[in-house]
Amino acid sequence: MEKELNYIDLIRTRHSTRDYEQHTLTDADRTQIMEAVASTVPLNSTVRLEWKIADRSPMGCSGLVYAECGTSDEELAEYGYQGEQIILALLADGWGTCWYAMVRMPGSPCSITIGRPAAPGVRSVVMGTLSRGHMRKSLEQLVTGGIPEHSSPLVRTVLESARLAPSAMNHQPWNFEVTSDTQIVIKGNVGRFPDIGICLANAMVTARQLAGKATVSRLDEGKYSVAW
Repeated sequence: MEKELNYIDLIRTRHSTRDYEQHTLTDADRTQIMEAVASTVPLNSTVRLEWKIADRSPMGCSGLVYAECGTSDEELAEYGYQGEQIILALLADGWGTCWYAMVRMPGSPCSITIGRPAAPGVRSVVMGTLSRGHMRKSLEQLVTGGIPEHSSPLVRTVLESARLAPSAMNHQPWNFEVTSDTQIVIKGNVGRFPDIGICLANAMVTARQLAGKATVSRLDEGKYSVAW
């Protein structure tokens, strides 16, 4: 039976892990990681990603999770969309992770570090400061036209999950629009990172948890609808 995750709590407690315990991935670990991969739902069924585990250890992690991916906006969105779902599933199993662009496996825009989290050390402090780790924009700054006064708590919760999505250097290159009590629109800058897909994943899993279903549709380049 598929495990039900509390995505809302996972998103709100998640942080980028940059200090890891020394740990070599076992066969059981690798199986658990690939089960997290298998639990994802795609954004675009025509974009195929084959996720792999590389035995590399930047920041002392146990390995890298990555896939080869093209550079179109749809492919990068897919990478972030699936990758963030993988991260949340791994977090539920006690793994530490971090989106990591400094080591890129062949054909991938960035990797996901994975390992058993250690107590934060100097690396966490320095890299957290460099990446502006605790300086996210507010919803008031991100929601075009503001949140309608009579919007449901569900809308606000989905928006907050989207706001908390990680992005390159924490730039949050997106904005939101509330189009109804069952739909928001997310528009992001198209670049070489999978940021918009990460944001969409957070919104989708939250809407699905609260409403029982969620649909993400591409409206234009870098512009998507999340409906429930």
